[in-house]
Amino acid sequence: MSSSVVEAPVARARADAAAAPDGDAAIRGADGVPLSWAERHPLAAALDAMVPGVGLVEVLAGCEPADVDDAALVELVAGWERVVSWAVAGQAAALAELGRRRVGERAEFVGDEVAARLGVTRAVAEGKVGLAIGLDRVPVVADALAEGRLDVRRATVLVDELARVPEHVAVEVAAAVLPQAVGCTAPQLRQRLRRMELLRDPDGAVVRHRRACDQRRVELVPAADAMAWLSAYLPAVDAVAVQATLTALARDVSPEERDRFDARTLDQRRADALVDLATRWWDAGVHPDGRPLRTVQGRAPHLTVTATAATVLGLEDQPGVLDGYGVIPSNLVRRLAARSTWEPLLVDAATGEPLARSTRRYAPTQPLRDAVTARDRTCTFPGCRVPATRCDIDHLQPYDQHAAATDPTSATDPASATDPASATDPASTSGPASPPGAAGAAGAAGAGVDQTRLDNLQALCRHHHRAKTHAGWTPARSPDGTTVWTSPTGHAYDRPPAWPDPDPPPPDDPGPAWTDDPPDAHTPTRDPRPPDTEHDEPPF
Repeated sequence: MSSSVVEAPVARARADAAAAPDGDAAIRGADGVPLSWAERHPLAAALDAMVPGVGLVEVLAGCEPADVDDAALVELVAGWERVVSWAVAGQAAALAELGRRRVGERAEFVGDEVAARLGVTRAVAEGKVGLAIGLDRVPVVADALAEGRLDVRRATVLVDELARVPEHVAVEVAAAVLPQAVGCTAPQLRQRLRRMELLRDPDGAVVRHRRACDQRRVELVPAADAMAWLSAYLPAVDAVAVQATLTALARDVSPEERDRFDARTLDQRRADALVDLATRWWDAGVHPDGRPLRTVQGRAPHLTVTATAATVLGLEDQPGVLDGYGVIPSNLVRRLAARSTWEPLLVDAATGEPLARSTRRYAPTQPLRDAVTARDRTCTFPGCRVPATRCDIDHLQPYDQHAAATDPTSATDPASATDPASATDPASTSGPASPPGAAGAAGAAGAGVDQTRLDNLQALCRHHHRAKTHAGWTPARSPDGTTVWTSPTGHAYDRPPAWPDPDPPPPDDPGPAWTDDPPDAHTPTRDPRPPDTEHDEPPF
């Protein structure tokens, strides 16, 4: 509907609303007959009748909220909501088409293209892609969303719940439930869909449950005030059993002891019981059956906190960085440092980046791995927050085995001896070496030069390592430490260095020096990782 068609009735409604008298006369007409709601609120009625599109956007943008009555304000909110639904439906159509063009191995990485372009997390981007695929699969839901009859929240519930059933079942269920969907809240709609699913396809429900069990996992989401949410996706029976176990442990305190010694609430004791159950094995370094825990990046499982020595010693109060979480306050840094092992870092006085000696062999040495994880902190793909300690250590320029084999100096390199740790740690190397000829000019230039060096290594989670290897993504590091990723479409995205620029060195500073006061890393000039706002991300 064009703006010229809708503008006239809305303009008349505004004039009628402005001319309407106040008080009882505004409720009854001249003949004493009560006015209808539409007659009393003409602007609100005109907005309510408009379908989403460019015309509605123009009218809504032209309305000044301070100049309309309460009924019209409510319809402004509802109108913008229909516009949101219309916009999301349009975005979903584009995403569905992009997904159809990505065939083979590249189909898995559509979410990464969207995440990099929009500057959101991969989880948020894959949510948008999942919605697009679901709408494309059930057109009746896509039509309701585009027409503004269904909001984004309910549309997401519909496509998520119907994604598990065969397509013909999804179409039937959607058509049956859609007329009542507008009157349901999202939880009510979800329960209705699950009941219909069990009644319509009971045998398939058993298969889907077994498949869902394969996706069980535990996730951590950082929160404010040095707190975090730890959530688990489990089979319902197991989840209830875990909660019942924690409740039983939390309640296993006599009322007298609780009143006298323990003022914690039941929720607090449940949370503490969970920590006690999990960390006892981590502290001991063994599995419940006595086997030692597996090393990661050549080290036993541990917490890593980076902070200035002055903060640790209580001379200043700069925040520290807890790997896998983010910044934490100085008092928590000191509390952890009081019962921890301290390690100094070799840093570059000009950039503040950790340094380590390179090697001519393929697998990085332990100091190199430590330097890469300390420098990158997370996977270097834009927006990815997987801690570097859980990533692969990857060569930016593929390691050229031929160049290394023909390098006359490699035989004299004492660091070329086999590192036992790297042979047992799958996260310690950058994956299989490049096939002959894959390195190109980089390989030819590699003779006589250490290929496994800090500026040619990066931390990559397994997913983005595969995106680089199989999906056409190409990373390169700039002199300032920024990693520039080029997508299959040619778009370039920056991942700034995790370490900020330190204070300028003295004029005659000799360069890198050994120090136990690493630069403060809590205020990067550009944060490469957007906040994880998966639950409150705008829909488009």
